[in-house]
Amino acid sequence: MVKSYSNCVFVNCPFDDDFKDILYAIIYTVYRCGFIPRSALEEDNALNNRLSKIENLIEECRFGIHDLSRTEINLHSLPRFNMPFEAGVFFGAKKFGNKQQKTKVALVLERQKYLYQQFISDLNGIDTKAHNNEPEKAIKIVRDWLQSSSGRTTINGHLKIIKDYNHFMINILPGLVQNSGLEIDDLTFNDYCLIVESSLVPYMD
Repeated sequence: MVKSYSNCVFVNCPFDDDFKDILYAIIYTVYRCGFIPRSALEEDNALNNRLSKIENLIEECRFGIHDLSRTEINLHSLPRFNMPFEAGVFFGAKKFGNKQQKTKVALVLERQKYLYQQFISDLNGIDTKAHNNEPEKAIKIVRDWLQSSSGRTTINGHLKIIKDYNHFMINILPGLVQNSGLEIDDLTFNDYCLIVESSLVPYMD
């Protein structure tokens, strides 16, 4: 599938091990619905400024998934602000960008419904969706959002996608990882995307 503004989805989510189950489900669902997930992790070039890279990615994506569920403080008693910041850049691009940028559509995810009001009250009035750290719930939310936002009539229902995803994770992913000479617990963003793409060729036209 050729990348275009209308089929690219900016994935603004945590990328640590604790969130991996949700992230993998989101990426699979984006592909399964006929879209292409994009992330700052897809490019590893020390010469490129990270913020510029994020700005360019946001400019190239009509759709954006922003997960704000990572609110815990770290060992230094500090929270992580990357996801809210990148969501703000995405919202700003829609507000102040050109005609194309004004067509942007966003999905804001959180772990527990309305928890965001305790740390980012400026989002009051936004219809956030809570996945409760459940991959299958995340699949339904992302699928329903992409279907309604894009108007596509060829996207399968969430029960079909959930069934296919569980089959992929249990019966397909381990073999493809082994055949690629990789380790399943150490996949990069690009590794996982390429493996998902190769398994979903019939859906990628």
